[in-house]
Amino acid sequence: MGHGRLSRVSIRVVVTTFWVIMVGWLLRYEAFPEHFTHSLAGYKGLLSSDVLIQDTWMEVLFKGTPIGYTHTTVETQDDDPMAYYQVLNRSYMQLKVMGVTQPVYVDTTANVDISQTLQGFSFVMSSRGNRVNISGKRNTGDMFDVRVVTGHHTQRSQVEIPPDVVLYSPMTEMGLRRLKPGQSLMIRTLDPASMTPVNLDVKAIRPETIQVNGRDYETTLLHMRYQGVKIRSWIDAKGIIIRQETPFGWTMETCTAAEAFEAVSHSSDAPDILSELAVRCKGVIENSRESTRIRYAVHGVDIGAEAWATSRQTAEVSEDGTLHLTVAASSTSSPAEPLTDPEPYLASTTFVQSDEPALRSRAEKIVAESETPMQKARAIYEWVYENVKKEPTISLPSAMDVLKTMAGDCNEHTYLYVGLARAAGLPAKIMVGIAYHEGAFYYHAWPAVHVGRWVEMDPTWGQPLVDATHIRITEGELANQLELVQTVGTLTLDVLEQE
Repeated sequence: MGHGRLSRVSIRVVVTTFWVIMVGWLLRYEAFPEHFTHSLAGYKGLLSSDVLIQDTWMEVLFKGTPIGYTHTTVETQDDDPMAYYQVLNRSYMQLKVMGVTQPVYVDTTANVDISQTLQGFSFVMSSRGNRVNISGKRNTGDMFDVRVVTGHHTQRSQVEIPPDVVLYSPMTEMGLRRLKPGQSLMIRTLDPASMTPVNLDVKAIRPETIQVNGRDYETTLLHMRYQGVKIRSWIDAKGIIIRQETPFGWTMETCTAAEAFEAVSHSSDAPDILSELAVRCKGVIENSRESTRIRYAVHGVDIGAEAWATSRQTAEVSEDGTLHLTVAASSTSSPAEPLTDPEPYLASTTFVQSDEPALRSRAEKIVAESETPMQKARAIYEWVYENVKKEPTISLPSAMDVLKTMAGDCNEHTYLYVGLARAAGLPAKIMVGIAYHEGAFYYHAWPAVHVGRWVEMDPTWGQPLVDATHIRITEGELANQLELVQTVGTLTLDVLEQE
């Protein structure tokens, strides 16, 4: 498959960003108000006798075109005291990726007992041929038994969730309705896919009258900040979000059930996500695959220079405040970098299951004829590049799943590579950022492996050593990839010099 097609296989990172903004806001786990005139003591502070049933719909739009909806209900079940309150949310979207429209479902359920304590939850994300199910059930105290089921792998663990935890429901917005202009609220959220806490800061700005679907609403404008992204929301006196806007064209608006279903019928008219979220750059990059060093000016993001620095990236701030980034191609002759603690880069994780017998067996066969660490790393790179089918995938990546399906985009290639490398005893990690193709940078992922020094490869695009257009923004699994959110829709580059 040629580079023209391969360069567009960065769907996973892009969709993750969308999912974090929309679903990450809808699936709030831990609500810990710290700067508010009223303290919300978990469900005890949210549930009341007048909140026994809720039913809300929101239309999801991308660049002004409807692509789906989200529907939340809150019900009471008198016959089940352990799930007396049941909060259910379904988000359904038709996402156009590389010209192909794919359906994506995200379903969550929270069970709260009659004493208003969380007892269990579930999160399911499914798309064409892919499904992830994360569920939790209270065991003892604040410990929950958590099970993660992907297509071909199940993993169990225990996670502590504090007693004042609140999973998403319209009742959370009912807490926000008390905010007056000038007041603020900090909510700690926990991403259900990575079990990683993230802060959501909310500040009430002013009263505003807005119109949605031909209807006028009296609202309060809220400014929210999530993972560095500024989100604007309008909330009515009942605590219902009427409209929510992100800086990259993702919008949600209150609607009726009929309007929600009508929205889906127009989803085929939506623009392509990958093309719309490409990072534009000024200046021409010639023969990008042969580039050895490029100097860029970075605009539109508030990320400190130190966060951009890697073994092949240097960053400095000029006198006018512009961030200048110099990126070199990966090299096997770069200075040695001894690892003081290799264990984190050899560890088996929920989605990089390097201790699974199937991965270990495959890794042993791949590197059987290799002697040096670099030879092993190269052998794994060639095997992944030659055997994994390149196709856009909307799912949470899993090394074991990719080993079974042998298909996916850049994240699937990267997770499988890292899983195999670790299984072969090579420290490896996931790099996430942007890479260049035909006048723009696309969100992308690729692996780095330690062979006496960090060497970065791209088994999706067929580069045994990445070129100088591979710009690393962050590294690690999904929890770390959330940092990409703050760059989407705002990041731009100037090409200053190229070697």
